[in-house]
Amino acid sequence: MKITSFSTLLALSASLPSASAYWLMGIKNFITTERLDPIVNPGAVSGHVHSVVGGSNFGFTASTASLLKSDCTSIPIKEDKSNYWFPHLYFQWKNGSFSSVDGGAVIYYLFDDKPGTTTAFPPDFRMISGSPTLRTYDANSYAQQAIDFLCLDFNGQTTKHTSLPEKRCPSGIRSQINFPSCWDGKNVDSPSHKSHVAFKSGGPDKGKCTDPNFPVELPRIFLEVYWGSANFDSIRDQAMNPNQPFVFAHGDPTGYGNHADFFNGWEPGVLQGAVDGCTCNMYGDPTCCAQKGLFTLEKDTKCYITKSIDEQTTGTVPKLPGNNPVQPAGTPAKMYQADTTPGIISPVYVYTSKPTATGQVVIPPSTAAPTIVAPPPPYPTPSSSSSPLSLSSATLAPVSTVATSSSVPPPVATVSSTLVVIPSSSAPVGSSSVYDYPSSVITTSSTAVSVAPSIITSILSSIVSAVPISSTYVLSSTSATSVTSAAAVTSSSPIGVPSAGHGHGHGPKTTYTHTYVAPTTTSRLAQVTRSTAPPYVVPTPINAGAPGKTCKKKNYGKHYSKGHYHKRQRLSFDFDEGVF
Repeated sequence: MKITSFSTLLALSASLPSASAYWLMGIKNFITTERLDPIVNPGAVSGHVHSVVGGSNFGFTASTASLLKSDCTSIPIKEDKSNYWFPHLYFQWKNGSFSSVDGGAVIYYLFDDKPGTTTAFPPDFRMISGSPTLRTYDANSYAQQAIDFLCLDFNGQTTKHTSLPEKRCPSGIRSQINFPSCWDGKNVDSPSHKSHVAFKSGGPDKGKCTDPNFPVELPRIFLEVYWGSANFDSIRDQAMNPNQPFVFAHGDPTGYGNHADFFNGWEPGVLQGAVDGCTCNMYGDPTCCAQKGLFTLEKDTKCYITKSIDEQTTGTVPKLPGNNPVQPAGTPAKMYQADTTPGIISPVYVYTSKPTATGQVVIPPSTAAPTIVAPPPPYPTPSSSSSPLSLSSATLAPVSTVATSSSVPPPVATVSSTLVVIPSSSAPVGSSSVYDYPSSVITTSSTAVSVAPSIITSILSSIVSAVPISSTYVLSSTSATSVTSAAAVTSSSPIGVPSAGHGHGHGPKTTYTHTYVAPTTTSRLAQVTRSTAPPYVVPTPINAGAPGKTCKKKNYGKHYSKGHYHKRQRLSFDFDEGVF
């Protein structure tokens, strides 16, 4: 499917005719990228890496009550401390190593504009859309229709795909995920984390909640994740599969197994008031709803948390974290027991800008290191004939909360942590294996390094920095395992690795190499500085008016550019630089 103008992208993806009101929220950064999933693997290290947006109290376990205690949220609506997470995307090299892809997100809430029609999520409500094991596409499945991709080309033709695009996307790849919006009205969760909800009668983005088993209409969450795939276009010939070089964290090169999780963290009463009263702007700008007092808008919010797991997940790694062999299209993928036992880090720090202080690194004796309680070996491996184990079978030993901000200095912002590791042996006797994660400690830095690896302004302009940066692709870590991994990657380093957020590079490709950086040095992301105004020119919107009708041109604020509209139906839509 070809799209001749970027001005039609949002109308296509969000299918707005099915919902008469909505707002959208641009998220400038992932709060963390690591193997955590409190829905599928509560109290355990997850099987694969997720990137997360939302409230800072994200951790091994979750509840609405705990999320509401978050010190900050990356969502621009302050009262939404929910968490939304999805598998991270990687570029796979010929030598089998992987480099992470930068990204950012936009979240839509779509609903009926008639008050009393839409019901807000109840406390502790959670759900999942998509399945990581899928490697084929069923066009008749609403669950699979809910997930697709756009190959973005702001200056040419953007195309829609049911799988990861098998071509270069000059402006990046956008993954799109619809969540179910019909609820059984009783259960906040289910064994599959899906069977308590359903899609509407007409599919993921249209129809009504006509099934008597799912009579309650919820807000429809539509998640867009922008991936800076264009940063790797100049070195695709060095990929394992130059035709389609990207792989999701769970070993999925198809995209059929893309998925996302949602855990409700809305402040009580706010979401219900918003879906009943936020109908003042038909173009998704939530400003007028904030002016009505429905919620608080903080458009430049920044929120980060330090890692809970001592494992490198960004930069370049020799393999996908966990045990996730790349499994191509065809039969359903097998999920394998993780082949490593990373250390657990406590406490988790929260910060609203990048701290510059270097934290103390404490590596406890191996006998006291945090452990994972799992079934006895042998564990299955990609070559094993035994059945794969459930990823939820491993549970974490309890972690003590003895470390505090007074005993542990703030860590340096690195892709792997420089935090004190608390041995599991210090956990209180009788602690449950599903525990409340240690309280977070918020820190700020007025002299923080300017960094924006995932801001929407970068993504909407192909995540290309306007200023040169270092040509080294940094690996930064503290654990012995990660140091070994860094050495392994360096020894077989492919040439031409793109610098973070800077796709075109400078000079010949051979000037780029992997470089390991000592733990006391800030990560590659913290070394990046960017201009505040990326070189993006808004395309001229097409006249989408019906023959014989007059469409008026409308300018609706600094966050949007010009578009053509007719009555209440949005026919085209443009961003300027995408800052929400």
